[in-house]
Amino acid sequence: MRYSDLTCVVALLAATSFAADVMLIDDFEYADEAAAQAAWQPDEQAEPVGLYPHESEGGKTALMMPCNFSLERYKLSPNNPRAVYDRTVDLDLARYGSIVFDFYCDDPDPIRNATLYFHSAAGWYAKGFNPSKGWKRMSVSRSEFGREDAPGGWRAIDRIRVCAWQSKAEDTFCAIDNLHARTEDIAIIRGSVEGSESRTARDCAERVGNWLSEFGIRYGSFTDEDVAAGALSSHKLAIFAYNPGMSAEAIAQVIDFIGRGGKVMFFYSIDAELAKLLGVASYTYMGSEHRDQFAEVGFEADAIPGLPEKMQQGSWNINAPEVGGHNAKAIGFWQDKEGNAGPAAVVLSDNGSYMGHILTGSDAAGQSAFTLALVGHFVPEAWQQAAENALTGAKRVGPFTDREQLSEFLSRALETTPFTNEIQAGLDEAAQAEIAAKQALDEGEYVTVMTEASRMRGALAGAYEYAHSPRDGEFRAVWNHSGTGDVGTWDDAMKALADGNFNAVVPNMWWGGIAHYDSKLLPHSKTFEEKGDQIAQAVEAGKKYGIEVHPWKVNWNLSTAPDSFVDQMREEGRLQARANGEEMRWLCPSHPDNFKLEVDTMLEVVRNYDVDGVHFDYIRYPHGDSCYCEGCHERFEKFIGREIDDWPTEVVSGDLKQQYRDWRCDQITRVVKAVAEEAHRIKPHIKISAAVFGSYPAIKNSIGQDWVLWCREGWLDFVCPMDYTQSDSYFTSLVKTQVGYVGGTVPLYTGIGHWRIPDDQAIGQMEISRNNGADGFILFNMGASLAENALPKFAKAITSEKAVLPHNAPDVTFKTQFDNEEPVVEVAEAGLTMEITLSSLGQHRTPADKAQGEIALEDLSGKRIKTLCALPAVGETATVNINRQDGVFRVAATGELSVGDDAQRFIRRSRPYQFSD
Repeated sequence: MRYSDLTCVVALLAATSFAADVMLIDDFEYADEAAAQAAWQPDEQAEPVGLYPHESEGGKTALMMPCNFSLERYKLSPNNPRAVYDRTVDLDLARYGSIVFDFYCDDPDPIRNATLYFHSAAGWYAKGFNPSKGWKRMSVSRSEFGREDAPGGWRAIDRIRVCAWQSKAEDTFCAIDNLHARTEDIAIIRGSVEGSESRTARDCAERVGNWLSEFGIRYGSFTDEDVAAGALSSHKLAIFAYNPGMSAEAIAQVIDFIGRGGKVMFFYSIDAELAKLLGVASYTYMGSEHRDQFAEVGFEADAIPGLPEKMQQGSWNINAPEVGGHNAKAIGFWQDKEGNAGPAAVVLSDNGSYMGHILTGSDAAGQSAFTLALVGHFVPEAWQQAAENALTGAKRVGPFTDREQLSEFLSRALETTPFTNEIQAGLDEAAQAEIAAKQALDEGEYVTVMTEASRMRGALAGAYEYAHSPRDGEFRAVWNHSGTGDVGTWDDAMKALADGNFNAVVPNMWWGGIAHYDSKLLPHSKTFEEKGDQIAQAVEAGKKYGIEVHPWKVNWNLSTAPDSFVDQMREEGRLQARANGEEMRWLCPSHPDNFKLEVDTMLEVVRNYDVDGVHFDYIRYPHGDSCYCEGCHERFEKFIGREIDDWPTEVVSGDLKQQYRDWRCDQITRVVKAVAEEAHRIKPHIKISAAVFGSYPAIKNSIGQDWVLWCREGWLDFVCPMDYTQSDSYFTSLVKTQVGYVGGTVPLYTGIGHWRIPDDQAIGQMEISRNNGADGFILFNMGASLAENALPKFAKAITSEKAVLPHNAPDVTFKTQFDNEEPVVEVAEAGLTMEITLSSLGQHRTPADKAQGEIALEDLSGKRIKTLCALPAVGETATVNINRQDGVFRVAATGELSVGDDAQRFIRRSRPYQFSD
């Protein structure tokens, strides 16, 4: 069936539990390819669309979008090549809170990511996502769409765009089907407050939205302005996660919504009239008298189904409500860490609920369970959807998305692992829990389903945790954002890392305008004033437990700097500016005094502390729209040797655009080069490293970060791309690409976003890193959860033995005639000849006297295949011939260094190679 009217509201599509209004945007049931091509136009480099078979509730075909990235036209594209497809439309999507579509990718490897756009007025609403192999249903809340340029609102959408961004020069294709907009029973309302509270309002709304998504519960997302315009008309429940300063019009709409039977959940800020409708007669503001006064909320047993016994909060102030009216009752009370009860925290009434603070995010498990209990109470259908999702999701462990794949993996592990009993016990418990969960689902006991599904997933994840082996010669590290370790004292933090067989920590010790150590160049932070010199404490504890310490600086960024320091920078003309002249709270990289400050503060730590290295972060511009300050204007004119008539237009979009982008790169690079050269002169053993964006080379133009150049020039001793993603396929693509670009010049350690994924998926991404040629991994972020929960799980198997650090090996180079920028070097010959040179013994605190060892062939897990020859002497080269064999392999230099009276093991590996068919 073909829908000619795009504004047609159709019945709810299959596979959903809630009643909802649906606007079909496109079902892609075109009569033939000519009709599809008339509707969807290729733009930029793209080939014409086609049709692709897809049996679904919407019909039998989907829109096929070629991504022929091997074509020469893509290679010649100067910036961010992509395959783009557009359709002209006339849509009013103002009342719809989510966009849903099916997306297919034949091979996601050549695709960095994809984006769905909606154009309105002079700009776009854009949502990026990571395609995975095969079909996947995508449900995107409107709040997840970012803005590009100046879109004019969802009421007047005039164009839709779908694009795929190139990752590598290979061909693939994508398909899209069943594109529609929906209203949902549940709406999350993001507060529209301005200023410093804006980010808090956004984060609170996104936090609740992420939890609902994890439970498989659909929701729409709106702003306070949308509410004022009547957006709640077709919803059952509205969640106000943090909405201070709501307008009178929005409040009136919420009152009307409640009057029509709608339910609301409010957190912290609430209008007095709305509070009374929720059974809150009044409330009293209370600041915390001591740190742990409002540590957690304890709940009344059996108040509503699914409530946790308690949830952690760590709140710093609260509104304590007085209950009155609308059958209201307090179901939760504040308590300190010892369980001593305080005032009411959560009030439940006929019309909704009120909590006297925001959900802080400090206890994802407890706070999400609390959120689900309230949502399920107000919208009972949500329990069924969450239960069905939990039963399906319980089978998703590590990188595996279904039970069969996981079972095959665990069965293979049973043949080789020393943990046969543990794995089998996990499988047995999972089978029992699955039976119980399915029975409870049949009986409509949805809370029981959730409990049993959780038990099932826990058992499977536990079995998976044992199904791995450690690898020697591996960086195992954590970033620590607070700079305090976040686990009691630094001694406690280092002990936790050592017990988990990790070997390094990268703590955030200073920013563009503040320091947690005794700096003579930057203002001291409150952390320094209250807890003392954090670098000194970390270094002392690190040496005690054998953990390397690489302090990390947030370069340029002044978001944490005292206002007085920012004021000084402003007076001296040292702040960044957007193209429109708007000031930014960042130091301008081209300003000579800022260059000196960044270099001097990095070297201050090198000189004054016995650290193992220093680590760059934010070593970039904030985005593509900076810096265009008058200082940049003057300094760039001097660089090119002439005046610019139309600043900044000529460098933003005119003939000087690319030259200016290259100049921006140079401003960042010169800091890295200067620090590396001087730090290595002061202390030759110091290691220079950086946290970098993963999507190279596009970031050279967008944020001025050419980290591959830094590796190739030797200014970095190792590099840590921040590959934070929940998509294992995208993570794999990132790692492969990065390994190819670095080409073995320095060790590459992948950054894993542990805070975004479960522990078992983090283990899976560690294995993906190994299996694609990375030399280790670093997790964000070190805190109590990682230390107490994750590290012991890792230590069961994947980090069950200590590992030496690759960057402490002698300087060894591996060279073949086939080396290129591909992730795995393909060798077409019958054999591979490799030259291995021992350039030096490396730089160490105590100089090394000699090295002895051998050159070996290894698989990607680090298992030795065969010994090739002895390690060459310093300054000499060994030539080895590797015969054709199956699988991907690396060549490793292994052995011992004589360092003073000690023998220090080392491992340094080549990039990956493979013989082609």
